[in-house]
Amino acid sequence: MNTEQPQIEEINNPKKSLDLGEVINDAFEIYKKTALMGGLAFMFLMSIIMMFTIMGIGYFFDMEKLPELMKDFNPETLSAKGMLIYFGVIVGFTVLISPFIAGMLKMAHDADHNEEVTFSSIFSYVNSPQFINIILATTTISLFSIGLNIILKYILPTPLGEILGFIVSYSISILTFIAIPLVIFKDLNFISAIKTSYKSILNNFFVVLLLMIIGGILSAVGIFAFCIGIFFTVPFVYAIQYSIYKRLN
Repeated sequence: MNTEQPQIEEINNPKKSLDLGEVINDAFEIYKKTALMGGLAFMFLMSIIMMFTIMGIGYFFDMEKLPELMKDFNPETLSAKGMLIYFGVIVGFTVLISPFIAGMLKMAHDADHNEEVTFSSIFSYVNSPQFINIILATTTISLFSIGLNIILKYILPTPLGEILGFIVSYSISILTFIAIPLVIFKDLNFISAIKTSYKSILNNFFVVLLLMIIGGILSAVGIFAFCIGIFFTVPFVYAIQYSIYKRLN
């Protein structure tokens, strides 16, 4: 018996729409409860990522020459093999952090349900039944988003190609914005989650776009608080993401 079909039909109710003010107000309420733990969790995650990144770069490159290499680095000048490696690194990085990002969303869920928000939530999906679908959903979205961006730039090595690549890549990110929440909270498989996210957000595309921009701007405000403040404003993005998912659910 297919238990996912009723869920998908319910989520894809065409009458459901987003109210910009309601989503922002709801996200702020969630954010107030998750700012501290979410900030600490995000800081921990970034510290681990930076450590492994530095170790990986140190293994392949001379650290003394790295600043000069980075100054002249341009992905568009890479060979086909170099581009594949570059593409693989970006996708791999995105996939590796996806279970922890899902943990940030769980913090928002717990806050919304007046449950205790804990630091350990960031590890909730590292070893869980949803782990594979989180990885597969993230991989699929990343491959399409980054891949189409690169292909368009190669086909059209002009400013037009740059613009089209950005539009296509960002549009995919918008249309799949609630795919991961659907995996972890509705227990959908990655294909159903991506399809459902697309159908749900399509009718609210420009509202979600505006919400993502607002979330990004407000999150970036933290960089003015001695830079470290950004760790404690980034959780607002996940509060926005969760609030959108909840209203389209």
